[in-house]
Amino acid sequence: MKKNNFLNQLRYSAFWALDAAKGGKIKTDLTDIEHSFSLDSFELLRKKNEVPLRKLLDNAANHSLYYTNLKDYETLSDFPVVNKNIVKSNLDNLLIRHPGNGKLHTIFTSGSTGTPFTIKQTQRKRNRNTADTLFFAKRAGFTLGDKLLYVRLWSKNLKKGKIPSFLQNIEQIDVEELETGNIKHLLKKLQNDKSPKGWLGYPSALEKICDYLDSIKSKPLDCNIKSIIGMSENLPRHVRSRMWYYFNTPMVSRYSNFENGIIAQQDMDSEYFVINWASYIVEILDFEKDEPAKNGELGRIVVTDLYNHATPMIRYDTGDVGIMSTVSTHPFPILEEVDGRKTDILMNTDGEMISPYAFMGILPKFSEINQVQYLQTGPKEYTIKLNVDSNFCKQKEKEFLKVFTSLVGNSAEVTVHYVNEIPLLNSKKRRITRNLLAEEQKKQKETSTTI
Repeated sequence: MKKNNFLNQLRYSAFWALDAAKGGKIKTDLTDIEHSFSLDSFELLRKKNEVPLRKLLDNAANHSLYYTNLKDYETLSDFPVVNKNIVKSNLDNLLIRHPGNGKLHTIFTSGSTGTPFTIKQTQRKRNRNTADTLFFAKRAGFTLGDKLLYVRLWSKNLKKGKIPSFLQNIEQIDVEELETGNIKHLLKKLQNDKSPKGWLGYPSALEKICDYLDSIKSKPLDCNIKSIIGMSENLPRHVRSRMWYYFNTPMVSRYSNFENGIIAQQDMDSEYFVINWASYIVEILDFEKDEPAKNGELGRIVVTDLYNHATPMIRYDTGDVGIMSTVSTHPFPILEEVDGRKTDILMNTDGEMISPYAFMGILPKFSEINQVQYLQTGPKEYTIKLNVDSNFCKQKEKEFLKVFTSLVGNSAEVTVHYVNEIPLLNSKKRRITRNLLAEEQKKQKETSTTI
């Protein structure tokens, strides 16, 4: 225990010593982020953000071919909304060619569905992302130097070697290896290691750990877990409560993407998402036009990244949807909901959107269901894939369908398919809802735009 704590402290000190040797840039950014969140009014924050925003927009208008017609811009709203397809199709023209940018870093992802996406970042942006990570990890209870139990798909290009993972104190847990025997071994190992630790991973993967603990009727574990952060997927309330129960610390959900970084994160004592206004300008726009959605209504999440001056992400439509509102407990606007991609949102039989959280809320009522996926195939047609145990009888199916139709409408035409396994995406994430109708409409729109 003393040895582990000493090593953790050593890692902490070494990190900041290295940063100091490089000019203390991460520390400066972290201090700046902390200052932004210490402000007591949104107006003060907007005035503070005006400096980096103007610098970004000026650089884009004067040094990017894509924005060359915007040299006389007045406000952010003069810039067009872009999306992933626009960025992919205009990478060279978008690039800000400024001599002060220095060496650029290329980052790549295969995407959740296997669609590759590449952008460039400045070192300044990478430093800011590191500072953002430290700030929001601390808000969730994690301390730099603690062991990080990182649960994700560890592909060859992502997997860290033994030395980097030791220095960063990362336990790389591959979602493809979360079988009963491996989970049992992992939990035993965690209970024997009394050093402070934090979970970071896909909620669907952490749910598998909870399922195992449920199966053995486990009591809360003494693993010295200090933080639990879910990422990359919607966090069902029943997963959040079970992780909290078994590991004795609150779980939060983080909203981030690879091309930007941490956009928002829940606090430990709330369900809303605190927006990272220190590093981004966030807008919620209407689904049909590039105008603000009404306060408190669902819309497209559009982000302006204040610190990437290589591939500028100005008014970038993330493809996700959410609701922005205000609460008395926080001085800045918050995201009341982050509901995933538009093609994950099901519509009821009247054409109105339903939050995926509504469907997640069905599961705790039916313990016999191991996995579920809800698909919309037409305006009033739905297919439900169910992986169930032997106790799920016809009566249970009737009860389940009654709850489902209460959400989508009694005129819904519902087909149930029983399956042995619901496949994960290429990224090994799980989508509980898929709107196949919206996916097809999106493909047709993209094809007509390309032509």
